[in-house]
Amino acid sequence: MDDKVIGTLDRFHLGVSADGESCVMVFIDKAQHSINCVADYAEFNAFISSLNHAANEMARRRTVLGEEDEGKSSHVDNTINIASAAFEMNKDAGYIEGALVDASGHVVDIRMRPEVACELTRAMLMSAPAASTC
Repeated sequence: MDDKVIGTLDRFHLGVSADGESCVMVFIDKAQHSINCVADYAEFNAFISSLNHAANEMARRRTVLGEEDEGKSSHVDNTINIASAAFEMNKDAGYIEGALVDASGHVVDIRMRPEVACELTRAMLMSAPAASTC
């Protein structure tokens, strides 16, 4: 596989299915090479989350290196350090509902489908170091 960068992202197109269950993303570089990606709702949200994480990291690194001019930063750090969390299933609505609370008491209300909760749990478990060995 060739690791050479062939160009920068020139255009991006997004289409959503009629039922809202999936979308197609098309990335086109300056040389007109394209990549098509089809994603369901959860995959698309995970992609957006990854983009937000990368944008925040880019802004953090520019700030650390002193490359941002004062007043020109568009970075808003929405990250909170979670101190506690509580969730329960709302069977009538079909969603898991709850809240995340930081050490200073700020609360973020959460509502998600059960399959998203499974993805979230899996992603957190995969990123956390093992607590012990079995």
